[in-house]
Amino acid sequence: MIVNVKAKYSNGVLTPLEPLNLAEGAEVTVSVEEARSPQGVLAAVVEMVDGLRESYPPDMWDGLPTDLAKNKKHYLYGHPKEQD
Repeated sequence: MIVNVKAKYSNGVLTPLEPLNLAEGAEVTVSVEEARSPQGVLAAVVEMVDGLRESYPPDMWDGLPTDLAKNKKHYLYGHPKEQD
């Protein structure tokens, strides 16, 4: 059984922030991932997008349509283009 639970670290001890359905003395394996703030998540997304952008030749981006966001249904599914 895998359960994700938030915990607080203080004085060398992890304390779950919600009850766990475990028998007293049960052995568990703990994986620790530090929680990110919304700003940290945004920074990670920006870093990922920058990495993707840099992995393609600069002139490749010149061939993309300038109305891609507005006419995504046209480019994805063949719908008629929306006009200005």
